[in-house]
Amino acid sequence: MNALFDLLLKPFQSLNPVWGLMWISALTGILMILVFKKTSNQQAISRLRKKMGSRALGMLLFLESPPTVLKLAFGLITDNFIYLWHLLKPMLIITIPFVIIASQLDARYSRKHLSADNPSTATVFWENSIPAEEFGKPEAGILISPVVTIADSLEQSFSFTGSNGVFVYDAMGIRLGSSGSSGSILVRGAEKSGIIQALFRPWNAESPPGVLKIHSHIQGIHYIILGGRWSWFAVFLVFSSLWAILGAVVFKVKV
Repeated sequence: MNALFDLLLKPFQSLNPVWGLMWISALTGILMILVFKKTSNQQAISRLRKKMGSRALGMLLFLESPPTVLKLAFGLITDNFIYLWHLLKPMLIITIPFVIIASQLDARYSRKHLSADNPSTATVFWENSIPAEEFGKPEAGILISPVVTIADSLEQSFSFTGSNGVFVYDAMGIRLGSSGSSGSILVRGAEKSGIIQALFRPWNAESPPGVLKIHSHIQGIHYIILGGRWSWFAVFLVFSSLWAILGAVVFKVKV
């Protein structure tokens, strides 16, 4: 999945990351509306929308007849439940790819680029004991604080910056920072991994022997769009929704 997103984002590697984020949002919106069309009963949804519109109009026309209004209102409520039932299947199907895509975008677009201006922290939790030997210097990046050891809880913490957007400390199993291939931020941690974790938590890598888990804190990022500060999720949600609406019009999808 990481390779697929690297390929999709490669044309945007020299641009501001927000362009890649909006590109994936556009693809997601179109994909979701096409999946909705394929997996939903379009004829039934169309009939229900017309029926609900007629009942709502009837309530306005027969305001002087409370029994008629109540009957129409009850029918409208019933139709709404049936309508929601028709939406349930496609929405459940859409949820899985939506979460996978959102996981990739969170890993790539939610954190600032590792640099001297954006120092970060990491805490390593050891399984049984803290190694006595010195680890030396990281393979990429710079330690900007001494390693603080808390023996009772088997943890070690330190602050660091990246070199060319990357921090690598193999002795502790840490690989964090930009993937360097898509112009986006791909934060990789180190925890127990597997197929499911790789899909929904693409930043994870397998912990080395002796390491229980690693917690890293990299500063979050906001994107300046239309004069406002947007989180990656706000950009994704708004632009994917706009493209889904456009796709519904172009492909004549009843929602």
